Amino acid sequence: MRRFSWLGLAVLLIVAPASPSAATVATITTTAHLEDHQDQSVNAAFRAALKAAVAGATAMGLPWIRISRARVSDDSVAVQILATDENLEPGTGDEAPDPDNDSDADVPEPTEGKI
Repeated sequence: MRRFSWLGLAVLLIVAPASPSAATVATITTTAHLEDHQDQSVNAAFRAALKAAVAGATAMGLPWIRISRARVSDDSVAVQILATDENLEPGTGDEAPDPDNDSDADVPEPTEGKI
C-alpha cells in the first residue's frame, strides 16, 4: 500500500506542473451614442465606447486587451474587446517598442497612392 502512495505522489508531481495555467478572460462589449455619420463623430463615439470597455477591463483586473470587433449602426458605435490577465501575444515583452530603436529598419516606409 505504501508503494502506491509514493507512486501517486510521483505522478502528481509530474503532472501538476504540466497543467495549463488558469488565465482570467472576459469579452466586454460597450456602445456609445452616435450623433451623425461624419468621420469625426464616428471616431469620437468609437473612442468613448473603447474607453468604457477598457475601464471595465481595468476594474476587473485585466490589463491586457485586444479589440475583437467594432460596429457602426444607425445611432451607436459598438466595440467588443477581449480582456485577460495574461499577455495575448506570447513572446512579446510587457512594454511597447522603443520608437528610438531601429528594430523596424527593414519595414518599408508607407507610400501614398490610389487604390
